[in-house]
This record gives sequence, structure tokens and C-alpha cells, in this order.
Amino acid sequence: MAFFAVKKMTMEGAKTRPSATLMEDHTSTSSAYPSKLFADARYISQTVKLGALGIPPYRSFSLVELEAATNNFANSCLLGQDSYGEMYLGKLSNGASVTIRSLKVKRNQSSQSFNRHIETISRLRHRHLVSALGHCFEYDLDESTVTQLYLVFEYVQNGNLRSRISQGTEGRKLTWGQRISAAIGVAKGIQFLHGGIIPGLFGNNLRISNILLDQNHVAKIGSYNIPILGEAAKPEGGAGSRHQTDSTMLGDKIDIFDFGVILLELVSGKPITSIYEVEIMKELLLWAMAEEDRARRRSFVDPAVSKSCSEESLRTVMEICLRCLAKEAVHRPSVEDVLWNLQFATQVQDDWEGEIRSGDGSPVSSSRTARSSRFSR
Repeated sequence: MAFFAVKKMTMEGAKTRPSATLMEDHTSTSSAYPSKLFADARYISQTVKLGALGIPPYRSFSLVELEAATNNFANSCLLGQDSYGEMYLGKLSNGASVTIRSLKVKRNQSSQSFNRHIETISRLRHRHLVSALGHCFEYDLDESTVTQLYLVFEYVQNGNLRSRISQGTEGRKLTWGQRISAAIGVAKGIQFLHGGIIPGLFGNNLRISNILLDQNHVAKIGSYNIPILGEAAKPEGGAGSRHQTDSTMLGDKIDIFDFGVILLELVSGKPITSIYEVEIMKELLLWAMAEEDRARRRSFVDPAVSKSCSEESLRTVMEICLRCLAKEAVHRPSVEDVLWNLQFATQVQDDWEGEIRSGDGSPVSSSRTARSSRFSR
């Protein structure tokens, strides 16, 4: 389910606000989280790392804060909307820009359900995710029920990955090394979504246009399967439950296929917008890999990087891309296998570039040596 992929819209006039609200107090959030949340060593370790990266601790926000950050949810701050609600760009009192997601809430959802979801959302914090910063509940005083949920996320403003690959202009396209680095970042984000929180989040509808880049070209997944969105979209007939069950059964393999499509675009430099185009590009990749023909392989690669990637690095990325796109889910690699291969591709690329800069040795012979060490793993 896309979280940050929203339909752009233009509107005039002020947004109508509910009249009866109760703002959640900052001091009331500790009771919403079970003590095990703070005792979890992995969570604490991750929180420390995020603090070092400048991502503030997760907390609750008051409605007053969010109204001030968005000029009372002015249309000038509206980034777009989808079937779940609206998304706004806000600026907090400390000057930090944030993305604020306003979600419609089903009236039959219990407080226990909200607390469970908030516990999960509070853990969605990782270097390679657009991380959650906090939340705010809005209440109907007459019925004593939650009517609106606001989720606050970090704001990533350096464009998406596609804008620096297939839609990039000369001089703005990522280098081969930067592309592998971005792919590694996405894979680490997937690894966290699958195993870094419990329960894991699968079927995240990964798209290259929803992979955002920060000012240092660090890739962040801006679209993932937030459970509360699934509940909001679930029809009464239970089709949503069936889809969720299918996603859980296939597990990480759904996301691995989508990741393979992202790799396909990273290598080819061509935008891929449909499953039909995926099949066409996959056939071309199979053709490029069919023989030990360097020119054939290079013909598949984005011309912007075809002369600046080592043969071994290119081959490794192409091979793992094909495996990710396997028709049968059981034949697709694990995210750990994907990471190992991409890190290997980075290593041999760095070695190749180092030899070219120094003028010592032959990049070709070094590549062959690295390849034999790879298969002795």
C-alpha cells in the first residue's frame, strides 16, 4: 500500500475542520506502549543509531502543534490525497520540515487496536525508511471516539530514485557506484520491514518512484504496508483479509520481485511502468546474459554508466536481478542473499576503480580473481 504515493490535487478555499476535538496530551503516551517496547534490545539499539543520524525520538504531537505546522492545514501545505486521507507538508516550531498524514478512522476500531497500531508505527524507524516521528489522535467529544489519526514522518526532499535514473538529466544521473549503494539501502530497508519489527511487514508495493533520496543520496523507502491503512481499506466482504493472507503466505518473495523490477531500471536506465514492460525487459536481460559477450551485456546497460562499471560488478547485479524476477516465488533469493551479492558488486567495483586510478594491475584480471573468490564462498 503506497503511503507517500498520493494523487496531486488543486483546491481553493479552506479545509473544513471538525468542531469537537480533544488534543492528546504529550504525557499520556507512555501508557499506550507496553513496557516490552522499551526493553527490546534491538529496538533500543536502532533508536540510538537513529539519534546519531539526527532523527528525533518518536513522540505524540498535539493537534495545536500540527495546526501550527501546517497553517491550520491550509491548502497551500496540501501535498495530495488518496483513499485514506490527505498528506501535508508541515514545519515544526524547531524549523524541521515533516510530512503529516491525516487518516480517516473507522468508528468501530477499539482503543486496543489503535494502541497496537501505534506500537508498530513507532518502530518504523530506520536509516533506509522514511521514518515515523510521531502521531496525534483527534476525538469526537460527544461520542468519545477517535475520529482522525495523524501520523508524522520525516520529510525527504531530494526527489525519488527514478528522477536520478531513467528521468534524470545529464549530470544529475547517479553513477554506477551510487546506484548499487541505493539498491543496498533499499534491500536493507526491506530486511528491516521483514524482520526488524514483529510482526514483519510484507507486500509493501515497492516502486522506484517511491524510493526517496536525501541530500546525501541515501535511499529511503517511502511506501510500505502500514497495517492501519490495510484495516481502513478492508471491505466488509473480507477481500482485504484474503489479500493480507496472500501477502503473509508469500512473505518476502513479493517484495523481492518488486525489488528486482527496481534493479532492472537501475541497470537499464529505462522507465518500467507495467508488468508487460517488466516481461519485455526481463527477456532482453536474459538475451544480454546468454553468452560471454561483453558488447551484448553493455548494450542493455544505461549508456550513462555503461563505460564506468566493471564487468564483474555489472554481471553480479544482472544475475541477482534475474533471480529476483523468477516467476516462481520459491526460486527468488532471500533479502540476505540479495544484500551479499550487491555488497560483492560494490567491492569489485571499488577495486576496479582503484586500479584504474593507480594505474597498477589489470582491472580484467582483478575481476576474474574476485569472481573465483565469490564462488568459493
